[in-house]
Amino acid sequence: MRGTLLLNGNAESEEHLIQAAAPLLLGSRHADPALAASRTVLLVTAGWAEHEHDEGHIKRALNRIGLSSAWDAGYDRALVNLSLLAELNDLCRRAPELSDAWGELRDAEQTARRFYLEHNAHLLTLFRRALHDAKQLDPDLTVPRLLSRESPTGGPRPLARHALAQQLRQALSTLEANDDHLFQLLAEIERRAFDAAGAVYHPGWRATRERLEQRILDANTILLFGGRLDLLLDALRFFRLREPLAEALRRGAQIVAMSAGAMSLCERVIVYDDFAETPRDFQLYDRGLGLVRDLQLFPHCMERIQTDDPDNLAYLARRFRHQACIGLNQRSFLFLELTPRRATSWGNDDAVYRFGPDGTKHAYRAGEAIPFG
Repeated sequence: MRGTLLLNGNAESEEHLIQAAAPLLLGSRHADPALAASRTVLLVTAGWAEHEHDEGHIKRALNRIGLSSAWDAGYDRALVNLSLLAELNDLCRRAPELSDAWGELRDAEQTARRFYLEHNAHLLTLFRRALHDAKQLDPDLTVPRLLSRESPTGGPRPLARHALAQQLRQALSTLEANDDHLFQLLAEIERRAFDAAGAVYHPGWRATRERLEQRILDANTILLFGGRLDLLLDALRFFRLREPLAEALRRGAQIVAMSAGAMSLCERVIVYDDFAETPRDFQLYDRGLGLVRDLQLFPHCMERIQTDDPDNLAYLARRFRHQACIGLNQRSFLFLELTPRRATSWGNDDAVYRFGPDGTKHAYRAGEAIPFG
C-alpha cells in the first residue's frame, strides 16, 4: 500500500490538527497523478452528530495552509464532506425497513454490551481486591510478578501470596475471555442483522454506498475527526466502508485521524467508561475497521491512564494483549507507513507512549521508530 496514516490522540482543536499535519496534507503519494495534483480533501465529521456540516472552520484552516477551495454550482469540489451521517439518515427515511433493522441491531448490541460491562464490573472489583490484599502482605509485589508463571516466592505467608496470585490471574483471564466473547458476539449480531434485512442488496443501500465509496476514492487526503464514537463507527460499519478506505490507502491516499476517528481504525476499539456507575476502567466497545493493525490506540492518554503506575500499565498491556498498547496525547502524533510497515513518532511537542506487559512506559520522540506488538 502506498498510503499513510497520521494518528493523533485529542488535539486541542481541529485547527491545531490541520496545522500540525500541514507537511503531510500539502503532499501526496497517490498513484493517480491528476488526483495527486488536485489535492482533494475529504472530511469525515459524522461524529459531530447534528453539526456534521458545520465544517467552515476546517475549510478555513485548510485554506490557510495552502489547500484552496474550488467552488462549482455552490459546492466545494476540493474540500468535500463525506456527509456520512446525512446519507444514513436520508436512507433510513426512504427505507423504513432498513431503519427498523438498523434500530434492532443497535438495541441488540447495547444489550450485549450491558451484560458484558456488568460481568466485568465484578471481575474488576476482584482484581483490584486481590492486588490490594497482595500488597498488604508485601508492598513490593507487582502485577507482573503476581501474573508470572511462578508464584511469588519468599516473604511472609507464601500460601496466601500464592492464593492471591491465582485469583489475580483468574480475574484477568476471565476479563480477556469476556473481551473476546463480546468481540465475536458483536460480529455475529451484525452478520445476522445484515442477512435478515438483505441490506447489501437493497437498491437504496447500494446507491448510497456507491456515492460514499466514490467520494472516498476521489480523495487525496481523508480527515477523520472525533466526536461521538458510536455515530461515527456505526455509520462506517453500516455502509461497510472499510473496503473503500483500504483501497484508497492502496492507491496512495493519506488518512489523518484524531480521537474517535483514530480509534475507529484499530482492530478493536477500547474506550474509557467515563460515566460508569462502578469504578471506571477501559473496556472493549466494538470492532474497528482494522486498518491499523498491531497497535491499540489510547487517546487522551495522560487524562485517562495512570501512566506513572507500573501496575496499571502492566494490566492494560496484558489485558489488551492482541496489539501493542499506544498512548497518544493532544500533541502526540504517530505516522504509520504501510509499505514497508513502519510506525514513527511525529512532532516535537510530545511523545508517543508504548506500554509494556512488564509495566514499563517507553516514550518515543520525533523521528523514533515505534515497535509493533
